[in-house]
Amino acid sequence: MKKSSFALGLCAAALLSSAAAPAAAAAERQAPLKTVYGWAKKSGNSAMIVTPYRASRGEVGESGLKAWHLGKRAGDPIRIDYTEGLLFRQVNKKCGKAPAGHPYDTRSKGDLGAKTCDPIDLYNRLRKGRVPVKVVYDPAGPMAVKVYELILP
Repeated sequence: MKKSSFALGLCAAALLSSAAAPAAAAAERQAPLKTVYGWAKKSGNSAMIVTPYRASRGEVGESGLKAWHLGKRAGDPIRIDYTEGLLFRQVNKKCGKAPAGHPYDTRSKGDLGAKTCDPIDLYNRLRKGRVPVKVVYDPAGPMAVKVYELILP
């Protein structure tokens, strides 16, 4: 009896591992995340349209502060959805508010927004007008994973 239960256990383990193998292979075949810089505007309740622009980071005058510059348009607009799981970081210390200037702004080392906010705050910002953003998204959806507000001069 012990041998048959052991054999049954081996068969079950083999079936489980063979079923998990295609799922693991599918996960490896997923397209890598893409990043786009540009201006975002609202498109429905949980989507935005991002118009891609060439982005460069430079110094603002002689102040030593760095900021982003959005140059020429770099492609067709992309409609990107976002959900509750989105990581949104904005510049203003108060979520949902537009950048207010020093000392109300927060910035990361990459001159991106550093204040972590909820997706509803992104919706409120987009409702008021265009927002300069860096969006990391999954092209399969396309579904946004991270949205960072850019610091402009």
